[in-house]
Amino acid sequence: MFFHCRSVLLMSRLFLALLMAALAFALPARADTYSVDGVAAQATASDPLAARDVALSKAQREALDTLLKRLAAQGAAGRLPAATDQLVFQTMQGFEVQQEKTTATSYSAILTVEFRREAIDQLLAGAGVDYVETAAQPLVVVPLFVGPAGAVLFEGDNPWRDAWDRRSAGTDAVKLVLPQGDLADLQALTPEAARQGDVAGLTQIAQHYEASGALLAQVTEAAGGLAVSVADAGQAPFYSGSFPAGAYDQAVAAAAAAVQERYRSQNAVPSGPPARLEATAVFAGLKDWQALKAAVEATPGVHKVTVSKLTVGKAAVVIDYQGEPAGLRNMLSQRGVGLDLGAEGWQLHQGVSPGALAPGATDNPFAFTPSAAPLAPAPAPAPSPAPDFLFQ
Repeated sequence: MFFHCRSVLLMSRLFLALLMAALAFALPARADTYSVDGVAAQATASDPLAARDVALSKAQREALDTLLKRLAAQGAAGRLPAATDQLVFQTMQGFEVQQEKTTATSYSAILTVEFRREAIDQLLAGAGVDYVETAAQPLVVVPLFVGPAGAVLFEGDNPWRDAWDRRSAGTDAVKLVLPQGDLADLQALTPEAARQGDVAGLTQIAQHYEASGALLAQVTEAAGGLAVSVADAGQAPFYSGSFPAGAYDQAVAAAAAAVQERYRSQNAVPSGPPARLEATAVFAGLKDWQALKAAVEATPGVHKVTVSKLTVGKAAVVIDYQGEPAGLRNMLSQRGVGLDLGAEGWQLHQGVSPGALAPGATDNPFAFTPSAAPLAPAPAPAPSPAPDFLFQ
């Protein structure tokens, strides 16, 4: 009996150690800065140094303006603060200069400007502007052209792909990339398979470019015009449109705008003061815990998830986030995470459910601050055999 209890204790400690290790490696750390690439700096003045100062100052303001428009949630661009030299000074981390050229009276260069994420987020929140968190991974756009001679994807004349390639990224919140049409792409997806919405092939292409997903953007040359659709792999189109014959650039602009608007609506961080919520995360095993924690950390508006106590199957966590509890619950639900209020406080779990209210609570579980529902003290765990999943 002594050896059995000792074995259970050692296994439990090993499991908890693995869980604690997962805290650090479940999800890569978010970048501390926002970056704006390819900003043109150009000016003339009485001497090259004066021209340089004018050009850099103007380019940095343009970079900040581009970033703010990129981050603004759908419909919030009109409330953005003006990009001034003072705001640049308060938010800029630094910049990199490329292709620098000077003459006796002029200066030109291409800049990459880095802004401090925390300062930008605080600026937008202070201005009451809902904003989106830029995607860490791009989306792959697979441009399928369907004409009288059939479907064209990577090989052959594809004016649809050419139009996507000409498009300027501008204020994109999520980066859109085109497949290169290399051997891996050719093996992953044929034109006919793309027309059928081949999920496996599109997924393989997304993995090839380390993207979060692949979108099938299809244009069909119809009588006197173009019919356009954009869809996730294996799904019905979320965008459809009709355009005049040959208006490929116009069609690309509209389709790309639909992609960006959808991303903004799904990833908007509500404006409001920083808040904190205590909850108990419930999970079945190590993989479930990793997936649950990663989903919460990846939720827009969530700044930090701190684990204060960890036991087998449960974790006491503190979520630092932006906005209101109702908004947090809604954003979590879009990522398949439930946040429910019960008799012992807030509970996090995989899967969305309506949620049970504590006895005597109002119909609106968010009518009070998160601290009004503190966690009950956890009872001391009783000795028990190790869970079966420890040995799987």
